[in-house]
Amino acid sequence: GKNPGTTTMANDLSFVNATGSGCVIYRETSGRYVVSHQEAPRDNLHAATLAGAYAACRGWEARLNGAAGEESSCG
Repeated sequence: GKNPGTTTMANDLSFVNATGSGCVIYRETSGRYVVSHQEAPRDNLHAATLAGAYAACRGWEARLNGAAGEESSCG
């Protein structure tokens, strides 16, 4: 089960990659991937594959870009 309020989960994660837009990908010891974003550090997404993790990052970027128009990207 989940223990709310515990910050020990970082011990089980290994850093994989960080995108230029603030999305960070970790890998759990179980093999799952965890996607976090500096704009929403508490909203962790889980993905079974690295491709899924990158897809979650892209979805997050689209959502954040839609919400906050100050960071506009060309293209």
